[in-house]
Amino acid sequence: MLKLCVLASSSKGNATFVRIGNDSFLIDAGISTRKMKKLLNEIGEKITDLKGIILSHEHHDHITGMKTLSQRYGLKCWLTYDTFQKIRRKTGNIDAEFIEVGEDFEVGEEVVITPYEIHHDAVDPVAFIIKTHEEDVPLVGYLNDCGTINSYLEDGFRNVKVLIIEANHSFDLLLQSSYPNYLKQRILGAKGHLSNWSAAEFIMKTTPQIAVLSHLSEENNTPEVALTEIESVLNYRNEELKTFLVVVPSKGRSALIKTYNK
Repeated sequence: MLKLCVLASSSKGNATFVRIGNDSFLIDAGISTRKMKKLLNEIGEKITDLKGIILSHEHHDHITGMKTLSQRYGLKCWLTYDTFQKIRRKTGNIDAEFIEVGEDFEVGEEVVITPYEIHHDAVDPVAFIIKTHEEDVPLVGYLNDCGTINSYLEDGFRNVKVLIIEANHSFDLLLQSSYPNYLKQRILGAKGHLSNWSAAEFIMKTTPQIAVLSHLSEENNTPEVALTEIESVLNYRNEELKTFLVVVPSKGRSALIKTYNK
């Protein structure tokens, strides 16, 4: 069984809970331990049952809770060496296991994870494909804080069961926003963030069963705008696509998602 919930997803904090069978873990830990406990309790889970934390990159909104979670609860942290070097002054001594792009690593007894290289303004950012030892079909794809999609990512994420993908901004809302030009250019750049249209294009090419729209900008997107823009692209380009869309509000968690392998 797969159980998944995006606990937080915004510039103020990011954390995703994943359980596959008996193995549960976090992708990123950008919220306080107190908030983490509260949100996990809401979905019937506990910090003490977690195997550890998989870190996508070093930005503050992804690592806020790592030090306390790792040191107080003995959670292992999987991250790239360059990312570890970037955060070690903030996290201190953590139980770190280094990962590399394209090399599978294991979490618990059942879970196999493959890191993918992505483009973002971080030292060594990665996306993740999550599978089990028993199945080649990917259960979860995690693609957040990414400025550019390409065929390498499209091939790796194709036919994933649940895709967590950034839908950061509406292009029109961003251009009309009060953001200074340099910030608009950063967001729109190759190492920035995916727009609703880019997310829709990726969903169309990878055909997930469920797509969880995450990391929505508070100023340059809304759940309603994200759904409207993405659905319009999907319906226009591929009437046969049956992906179910779930949107994560910038100030709340996602719905709880459960699927079964068989």
